[in-house]
Formats: sequence, structure tokens, C-alpha cells
Amino acid sequence: MPYCLSNLVSLKKAAFTLAEVLITLGIIGVVAAMTIPTISHNIQQAVLKNQFKKFYSTFWQAVIGIQTKEGRPIQCYYWANGYPGDCKAVCAERNEYGSCLKWRCENGDKYPDNYNGPMSECHSFTEELFSNTLKTTKICKDKAYEQGCLPEDFRGADIVRSEQNPDKEQDPNGIFSDSKIKNNYPVFVLADGSYVIAYGKYPVGMPVFVADINGQKGPNKWGYDLFAFQIEGDLKNGITRLDEQHYATETGGKRFQQMYNEAFNINAQ
Repeated sequence: MPYCLSNLVSLKKAAFTLAEVLITLGIIGVVAAMTIPTISHNIQQAVLKNQFKKFYSTFWQAVIGIQTKEGRPIQCYYWANGYPGDCKAVCAERNEYGSCLKWRCENGDKYPDNYNGPMSECHSFTEELFSNTLKTTKICKDKAYEQGCLPEDFRGADIVRSEQNPDKEQDPNGIFSDSKIKNNYPVFVLADGSYVIAYGKYPVGMPVFVADINGQKGPNKWGYDLFAFQIEGDLKNGITRLDEQHYATETGGKRFQQMYNEAFNINAQ
């Protein structure tokens, strides 16, 4: 009997007090509050990198596959290393927002039609790309926002830049502006839900795009799941690569090339 009482006393001494339990739970809560956002952020970044890698691989294989099938250089790209001639482009006329409306050669030569790159086959090439090669489930030739090809919280590049630099008035009709994307530019929705916005009116005449790598799921932010890029090449080889373009990057976001390097584990020099 005394032995049993002794054991009972020992058990009581070993138990935690309510204060000790509350302190422990408080510490656990603080640690969780500090680590969970970091873990959640890291998971989101890993998911976005995988989605970027999947989109890039799918799009590039489709692009280069068309050129391989044709067995010749496709004339739809920006110069990978700049215009090969002597013309150095300078702006000849700007609008009220500072956007260039007209270009000229600094040396007085005639401004070449192919200054940005040879694009005579862009209409047929992009038609083949989006209508036959990629698995496109919906095409909004214009009014993409009204037709549901864009998410409700989509914002164009000018809106983002305006938030970052409120003292500068942005061009509402600039490249990949909110109005242009929602009303004028074609949007191609792919089978996996990702979508591609093409620059200009349909049919596509220039190989520069913005892609949402995970579609309408979000975060729908430039530099997170929205990236601008262009097709580049040279006269000898035709299309040779996809390279970044820059119109907007939201706070904490990444440009196309940075995301590419991280997704494919490439150490940028």
C-alpha cells in the first residue's frame, strides 16, 4: 500500500502544469507562424518553376518542330543579335506618353522593313502553331476578357507599371497594356489551362507573346505566372531560341530569363 501511494505521488510530480502546457503551445504557435509562410512560399515557388518548365518545353518543342518539319529556316523571328545592317534605330516621333510612334535610321538611310527581324511567314507559322501543333482548346481573336479567355483579376502591363511608378502616366494603348490585351489582342487557351497572349491583332503577325503558365488559377501576376518572351533567330538557322521580353514585373517577381535559369537549374553567368 505505501508503495502504491509512493508511485502515485511520483506520477503527480511528473505531470505538466497548465501553465507549462500553455507556454509550450505558445512557443509552438510562434514557431509555426514564423515557418509556415516560408514553407508555403517555397512550395509555391517550386510549383511555379515546374509549371514554367512544362510550358516552356511544350511551347519550344512545338515551335522548333514546325521548322524541322518544314526542313528550312522559318521567317518569323526577332534578330537574336540585333539588326545585321548599318541602321541604328532612333525614335522619330513620340506620343504624349513618350511611346515611340515612328522610327528612323540615325544615319539617314531608309528604315528597313525587317529591322526587328524577318516576319513574312508569321501569319502562316503562328496559325500552324496554335491551330494544329499545340493543343489549343479555345481561341479568342479579340475581346478576350469578355469571352472568358482571361481571368477576372487580370491586369495589363501598364496597370502594374502605374502602381509601381504612380507619378508617371502610362500609355493605355502601349504594348500589352490592359486595354489592348482585353479588347484587341488574340488569346490562345491550351489544353492544360495555360494561355498565350499574342501581340497585335489576329492573325498574329509578330512573334512576341505573354504566357500565363498555369492559366486562370492564380496568382495571375507578372513575374510569378505571367511572362513575356519572343522568338529569336538568324538568317542561317531561322528560329534558334525563345528569349525574354520585358513589359512589367510585379514586386517579388522574376523575369523570363531568371525563371528559365531556375527552372532548368542553369547558373547565370
